[in-house]
Amino acid sequence: MSLKYPKIYFAFFVLTLVIAAQACSAIQTPSPVATDHAIQSQPSIAESSNISVPAGEIQNKSLAKIPKPAMESTPSPTPPIVTVTILNGDLSIRTGPDMSFDAIAKLQDGDTVTALARSIMDGWVQIQIPSQAGKLGWISIQTNYSIVTGNLLDLPRIDIVEWNVGSYLNNCTSHQMIVKPGGKILQPVESPTENGVWVTPGTYSVFDMDVDGQPIVANLTVLEHREYNIHKDGNGQQSDCPQPLQK
Repeated sequence: MSLKYPKIYFAFFVLTLVIAAQACSAIQTPSPVATDHAIQSQPSIAESSNISVPAGEIQNKSLAKIPKPAMESTPSPTPPIVTVTILNGDLSIRTGPDMSFDAIAKLQDGDTVTALARSIMDGWVQIQIPSQAGKLGWISIQTNYSIVTGNLLDLPRIDIVEWNVGSYLNNCTSHQMIVKPGGKILQPVESPTENGVWVTPGTYSVFDMDVDGQPIVANLTVLEHREYNIHKDGNGQQSDCPQPLQK
């Protein structure tokens, strides 16, 4: 047999092996283009299940995962501190913001107290009475007996104060009197059953109407819960009131 044909068969066999090897390599290793196309064409979860998810809901769910910052608490405002120091003597503590209110306690020289509020009437502040736990009173800061530290306008203002109780004026003389300001007439008290005139606390002058010129017979600073008797008339004559006077 000639050697020509075996060589042809051998070459065909080698070519067949090369083609088979290339075919196997193409099957085992996918091309990058094919892989990218597969990823891009992969349907989303919403598309594959045919469920429409609103964009706002997805955004809310994603925001819910973000931790919220801790809220800082705002501190309560510190009450203003206004103090009053007593100097040069004692200072009366009264039941209300006026000299006509009763004095119920005293602050001594050198004492310092904290003002709690101010009155609608200038010059008075409310304090805690040091000697009476839980009880409040008023002191004047318009005298030479006190020094204020702090801004009074920072204090809360008390506009409504229960006004003090009045007192009675009794005319023990035989003359007719008039009280000013107010113009109230004080008739002579001729029997123990008669009452005098009720006046609110304040400063008054009493004039004798039965004497020419109506001279002043008394200047009074009327406080609350008192009884004041007029014993002298415009002529200087003294008289005693009938006893007892009914109130």
